[in-house]
Amino acid sequence: MYRFLRHNVQSMDDKVREFARAVEEEDDTVAHGGSVKAPKVLADIVESVAAAIYIDVDFDLKRLWVIFRGLLEPIVGPEELQQQPQPITMLFEVCQKQGKKLEIRQGKKGSTNIASVYVDGEFVASCSSEHKEIAKLNAARRSLSQLAQSKPIKCGMIEIDGFDGPFEIEGAKQKLHELCDKKKWPKPIYRKGESGPPHNKKFACTVQIATSDGVYTMEGETRSRVKDAENCAASLMCRALHQYNYL
Repeated sequence: MYRFLRHNVQSMDDKVREFARAVEEEDDTVAHGGSVKAPKVLADIVESVAAAIYIDVDFDLKRLWVIFRGLLEPIVGPEELQQQPQPITMLFEVCQKQGKKLEIRQGKKGSTNIASVYVDGEFVASCSSEHKEIAKLNAARRSLSQLAQSKPIKCGMIEIDGFDGPFEIEGAKQKLHELCDKKKWPKPIYRKGESGPPHNKKFACTVQIATSDGVYTMEGETRSRVKDAENCAASLMCRALHQYNYL
């Protein structure tokens, strides 16, 4: 709809293009702010169109929703918010449960806002943005990732009801996803690494989950297929979660 807006402000076009590119580069719907804050003009357009339709349908909310819903897709609802908890809130909860002191320091360098995260007085991560809240959100996200990498779970071979037998758990990725959904944790995040020549590539995956007690990462062994590498990492995580009484 923005392209139909009549104006002569070049900087506004630049900001909208920057925001559109940032959204296109996102892997999934971001519930709590992306890398670029949406220009206010876009919200103004949406509100204006919604108001015009609302008046046109004689203030009938049901008819408004039928007509207008498509323009709002993708919609972030309760399920998406459960899968993507607010990063700053999660970071505070993780530190509180671990008895650690969290401090988010904010400053500016010219027109750029900088947010830096410190845990027990030690620097963890920082991010910058033109917008103060975006810098703070991204610093919290990066800190959660850093804390997960610095504190991996390790577990040995154990036998679990329903998981007995071979080390690899069949359908472990799906089982882990179902567990996170049941516990109302964010969905697992998988990251892939590659090695070897093009004709004989090997893959190793890490899986990260955020529980009520902290963010944990498990690295699987190398496999010839990405699917198998993900299942290996998920198998390790399932066994670790059982060992730590999450299952």
